[in-house]
Parts: sequence; C-alpha cells; structure tokens
Amino acid sequence: MEPHVPFFEVSLNEKCENLSDCPNGSYDCLSVVGLNNSRCIRDVKEICTGGIPINPVTTCSRDTDCSPGWCDLETQNCCDVDQKSSELPMCPDRVTPLYAQQKCRDVEKDMVYSGTSEQKGGLCYKGYSCPPKIKRKSDEFYGVEIFETNISCSTEQSVSGPYSFMFCNNRTGHLWFMGQYNVNGDEVTRHWTHCQFNKDCGKGHVCVKEDLARFRCYDDPTIKVNYNWIVIRLLAMFFVPVFFLIGIIILNVKYLD
Repeated sequence: MEPHVPFFEVSLNEKCENLSDCPNGSYDCLSVVGLNNSRCIRDVKEICTGGIPINPVTTCSRDTDCSPGWCDLETQNCCDVDQKSSELPMCPDRVTPLYAQQKCRDVEKDMVYSGTSEQKGGLCYKGYSCPPKIKRKSDEFYGVEIFETNISCSTEQSVSGPYSFMFCNNRTGHLWFMGQYNVNGDEVTRHWTHCQFNKDCGKGHVCVKEDLARFRCYDDPTIKVNYNWIVIRLLAMFFVPVFFLIGIIILNVKYLD
C-alpha cells in the first residue's frame, strides 16, 4: 500500500515519552505508526478536524483503514468520538461521521445549516455534506434522494451497525442511503424477497437493510437508464418489420408487373 500524505509532518514535532515532555498547552504525547518515538501533539486539530486521534496516530485514505472511528478526509488521519465532549462529530442522522464526508461550497460562517452540497439531495451541516433529512412514511424511514456516504462496506457482508434503509453499493464499496427516487427520477422498486447480501437479490438489485432485523431486495437505484436508447430500440423493433413487409410488397408488385 502506498504511504498516505499526512495533513502535516508529525515527525517534525518534539519527541516525548509523556505529556510532561511537551510544550505547555499541548494536547497529548502520542505514538505514531511508522515512527520509533512518540511525538507531542500540540493541537488536536493537527490530527483530527473533529473528534480525537486514535492512538497510535494512523494515516488513512478510507475508513476501513481505521478501527474504530473514521478517516478524516481533510487530515487523512484516523479519528474517533471524544467521549468527554458534549459535541457529537456526526451528521444529524447520528450515524454518519461528519468529518469523513465531503465539504460543502459557499458555507456561511457560524451558520450550521448553510452551503451547497455537491451531492444531489445532500444536507449541508457545519460545512459538510450529510445525508438528507429522514422523513417518516408509514413504518419506513428514508429521504427523497438516494445519498452516498464515505462509509466503506463489503457486498460480501450484511450491512451492520445502527443503519436503517442503507445498502452497500456494488461499484463504489460505500454505504448509500435509500431514497424515494432513483438516479433516473423514478420511484424506487421494492421487492418482497428477503436477503442478507446483494448476491441474494440477483444482478441489478441490492439488499437494503430496512431496520435492525429486516433486509429486503430493491432494484439498484444507482443504475442509470438511457431512456432515449430504449425508445430508439422500441421504434426499431416496430418499424424494421414494417419496412421489411413494405419491401416485400413492392418486390411482389414489380414481379407481377
């Protein structure tokens, strides 16, 4: 695996054995993967935009590099929830790590809900693109649009954890929130077939975790359909036989003449 590029060069920080060896006001003395000696971490935000560093400090490119916690996309370090903090570094859904998500554009300072998400249906929260607000529809919970998180997953494993109406995308290897509409703007199609993995549902389908114990097959809402090409094919299927019959009739008429 190629080494990750750290947010800052932690190896240049002071060596230490404990926090007392570090400058006053430092966050902690932490071991660092790849270095023989621990280093002083003066500011926790050197390592994590939100939350706290995992000890030892570990660089990452995706959250599967981190266990527990998530991969901070800005610092490229593994981070976790600070149990002593009253601020939860999560999206409003309380399951998607906030600082593992993409940043929003045009964010207004001190405005919690401001900015523009690059993802359709994304909710900008504290400057980051979060899953859309979840609305209740009978006994189901999901948003209007499907939404891709940066939470890694495996199609060979069931979606676990506190996730509802989520599925593992076959192509991206990320967890997606199911929405009312697919990428083509059509309502998603739900099947009555139960499942544990995507392969249980067949090609072009995904296994959606609807709640803690219920998994069901849906048409894959991320597959784009070229309706223009479908129309062309249907027209061709209709007109080609017609033109063929017309050609035969013309030839027969000429032959009879």
